[in-house]
Amino acid sequence: MKTHAVQTDILVVCIVAVAICIGFVNGDSASKPFISIDPVSEKTVGDLLIASGTTDLTEGTRLFVTVEGGDYNTGTTVLKGTEGINRWSVPIDTTAIKPGEYLVQVNNIKSSYPGPLEFGDLTNTTKLVLTGTFLGSDTPVSGENQDNAFITINPINNRNKGEQFLVTGKTNLPVGSEILWEVKPAHLEEMTSGIATGSMANSQVTKGKNNNQVSYALDTTVLIPGEYNVTASTIRGEMFSENMVPGNISGFTLFTLK
Repeated sequence: MKTHAVQTDILVVCIVAVAICIGFVNGDSASKPFISIDPVSEKTVGDLLIASGTTDLTEGTRLFVTVEGGDYNTGTTVLKGTEGINRWSVPIDTTAIKPGEYLVQVNNIKSSYPGPLEFGDLTNTTKLVLTGTFLGSDTPVSGENQDNAFITINPINNRNKGEQFLVTGKTNLPVGSEILWEVKPAHLEEMTSGIATGSMANSQVTKGKNNNQVSYALDTTVLIPGEYNVTASTIRGEMFSENMVPGNISGFTLFTLK
């Protein structure tokens, strides 16, 4: 099952290496845009991985980050840096990825929703070594119509804008159950900026110690400070189709972003 994470605009799609500047043509790198990706250390299944790098793409440029072969992709945006060198970073939840060696790849996005996803000319990769035990399932299942099913999300302490962290919880749904994550302002009527804020992603139930577990890598970089409702629910309809809606089984928690 592919795992996607997106910001509210909604981009659907929830190690050691040397960063290579892309777009180097005829020895002239000064005028060519570039994007780099930092090396990452060895991780264990279940760890939070922060992929990051630098670029001279403009602030707000959308990027697409993939764990090649790991059925995981997510979106992020370029953040303002210094002296013309901007930066980017995105959290990756490795809980449902199999142990192995992967390439983490970043691409700039040329166009996306509501049309087809198209990449630009910039890309870069770094190697990820993931150890441990596979906690997920090769066969996604529907969590709907499970008797006495529950999802409980662990409390989230107050956070500062820009933090990237794992939201976790427990459930008695079977491993492989598809989960929809939604992060929305807790009080929509109090939002006065007119700017959309929130995120949406999908994941699957994985094996835990006492109960099965749910998890989501939350990026607060582009969220507006305020109180947020984080909800995990089963899914009805086809994933990320027009008929996809939250299912009957859900859990939520609130947190404040400063």
